[in-house]
Amino acid sequence: MATSVRTRMTLWQRLSKRQWSFLAAGIVFGVAQILYMATLWIHSALAGKDVHLKPITVTTDLGKMFRGLEVVVDKLFGVQTSIYGATTDGVASTGGAFIPGIGWPIVGMAIGGALVAFAEREHRSWVKYPLRLLGVSFLGGVIFSYGTRLAGGCTLNHLLGGIPMMSIHSTITVIFMAIGGAAAFLVMTKLGLGKYFKHQETRSYCEATDSGECPSYDPQYRWYRNPWYWVGAAFALALFLVAVVGGLFNPESLQHLKDGELVAFSKSVDAKGWLYVLGTLFAGIVGGVAMAKSGFGTECALVSLEAANSMKKKDTLYARLGIPRITRTLMRGYLPIIGLAASWVLTGAFIWVGWTVGAQPGFEGAVKYQLTAGSIIGGFLLGLGAVMLIGCEIRSYMRIGMGYLNTLIGFIGFAVGYLPFTLFYDGHKSFLENTVMIEQYKWYQLIAPGSESTQRIIYLVWILILAAFLFWLLRRGAANVGVPVHDLRALNTEELELAIDARAQDGTVGGVPAPEPVPGAHPLR
Repeated sequence: MATSVRTRMTLWQRLSKRQWSFLAAGIVFGVAQILYMATLWIHSALAGKDVHLKPITVTTDLGKMFRGLEVVVDKLFGVQTSIYGATTDGVASTGGAFIPGIGWPIVGMAIGGALVAFAEREHRSWVKYPLRLLGVSFLGGVIFSYGTRLAGGCTLNHLLGGIPMMSIHSTITVIFMAIGGAAAFLVMTKLGLGKYFKHQETRSYCEATDSGECPSYDPQYRWYRNPWYWVGAAFALALFLVAVVGGLFNPESLQHLKDGELVAFSKSVDAKGWLYVLGTLFAGIVGGVAMAKSGFGTECALVSLEAANSMKKKDTLYARLGIPRITRTLMRGYLPIIGLAASWVLTGAFIWVGWTVGAQPGFEGAVKYQLTAGSIIGGFLLGLGAVMLIGCEIRSYMRIGMGYLNTLIGFIGFAVGYLPFTLFYDGHKSFLENTVMIEQYKWYQLIAPGSESTQRIIYLVWILILAAFLFWLLRRGAANVGVPVHDLRALNTEELELAIDARAQDGTVGGVPAPEPVPGAHPLR
């Protein structure tokens, strides 16, 4: 049946109308990383500056966007607050945590999600979540965003950037992210919310199952009657509108002081130029499309590494906990980490090539990139918050573009989670500076501190290890779900479910027990 679905479509129809495999999404996200780094490379070279190859980062820019919205609210209501950054005579200054600015990849990811929703003709506003889960999503946003401040970046920074760059602080952060994610998984199942763990929602899948497998689908639900939807949408719209207006037109009210003079809205066209703006925006769009076409993200990748064998061996237990069948197939097949590994290989290969011709790997030169106590505490909070959000920060941007209600509410939590850091900025800065454990930024620097040529060899070996890991994941994942490797590479998760059902005989698939339906649910028709 899965094969017939594919052959009835042209290649373009399949690319635009259907979801993608995680491998395909990971490759496309790797391309987005390369586009972003290439833009920074060209921009720096044209400006006569040293080139530092740095994958996509977003959390500092999000803080700048929150600060920009705060300044506008202050102007509209005639008040002078400074919870995200400092002010000087009504003008944002360089003191404090953030100045008004924009992250073009953030805007691009939201656009990418919206483009996919338009192409698939399926805005995810129809996805219904209970009030209890919305509360958990809000709290998850608070916890996650505060974790980004302690850990020096979000899961995008650490998993999709730091790991392929051999970052020491990212490695430790990711270990504690895994612990935090596991803790949140247990809490969510105890709260009876495990049934909402889904990488992506599609109406076609939900219409072919029932509430046991797709509890977020209710044909009678009218999203536009839900006041919480409008609260979340209004906040997101205001934030993005202020940022884009400031980035394109640089109004004086959003400029900031530097050396006593007004300078451009951070990362605006005036400050960076059209090449930078369009290049980083396009990279964000490509990344947003990759995520929206698959449910690609970071938090579920760590969970899949931890839970794949357990979900294979104890499928009945997870079915009773309400974990959807498609999610158990996703996890036991290592699909999320396969997507990440594909992105790692492309990102790392580009950085190695750039390094050999004179560019330098980034993520250096600041305490936020060193191993501190913040990496441990923040890493745990990142994992905890991401699972509570049912999506890490980068997934949140594309999910906003797709119209997910829980993400809109969780996004408000992001704004709240920044406050402890911004209100006590000097204290947090001092804490990080006084808890540095390892001063080197990369593992190859720690191993071979005096030889850059040896460092490059070590880094090349690391990229080869990541490629071998990807190959292993594909073979192991295919064996875990009982399908050929080709199916794991080419089919999206719904098609994979159909392929498993088509191969099922006497309750097994390729000698592997097929995932059981959630109690009360029936298999995909």
